Amino acid sequence: MALSQLARRIAVEADSPAEAFTLVATGMEESLSRRIRESAESYHRFLLNQVQEAQGEERRRIARELHDRIGHGISVAHQQLALSEVHRPTDPARAVVKIGVAQQAIQETMENLRQITSELHPQVPVRSLEKALLGFLEAVEDDVVSVGLDVNGDESWAEPRVLDEAFLIIREAARNALSHAGPSVILMRVDIAPHELSATVQDNGQGFDLSSARDRGGVGLTSMRERAELLGGHVAISSEQGNGCLVELFIPLKRQSHEPDRP
Repeated sequence: MALSQLARRIAVEADSPAEAFTLVATGMEESLSRRIRESAESYHRFLLNQVQEAQGEERRRIARELHDRIGHGISVAHQQLALSEVHRPTDPARAVVKIGVAQQAIQETMENLRQITSELHPQVPVRSLEKALLGFLEAVEDDVVSVGLDVNGDESWAEPRVLDEAFLIIREAARNALSHAGPSVILMRVDIAPHELSATVQDNGQGFDLSSARDRGGVGLTSMRERAELLGGHVAISSEQGNGCLVELFIPLKRQSHEPDRP
């Protein structure tokens, strides 16, 4: 297209080879300048989109961290302080224990907040998923709800980051059940195989309508899904009003060979 236009222009305006050469050079310069300008504008739009996507992802990451790490600690502290008030008239010693748990939760929350805001000290990943979940259950001990935990498999098959993210997802699912479902039983199970980490959190609480929950866009459910997707996995949630809730987590694991390299 550009060459045909240039040829027509030369045919009309050029009276000599020198003028034709000048027109050719001018036309090529104009064409190259236009293409460079268009490419620069296109690349600028691409970079702008990349920046906007990065900013959006960073906002989502901060929302997850605040909800899962800071929100959890505040929730535990509030619960333990409320329980201390309940036990204080009849069992002062147990009330003191609850206050101690609340103080520990507040201290951990303050440390997590410093890490999130400074970004200088990355979050220490979970070293043992089972121990971390047992610690969570001790912190949210409830006399009304019976919670069972079963962890199977070798945790060394999963990278520390996978264990850390899986802990946050499982903890959020259990915390949602404790906070909103009013169950009498919560069953937590984790299975770790060389190719996959899978987990379930099931309760017999009041359940909820999934479509309404999606419309409300709760941070907790969104956070669980995003954390799983970042690891190439997914979260499936099944629930109905009056029939409890089942949260299923699946995360693929990288195969790690411990055999010596063959020549």
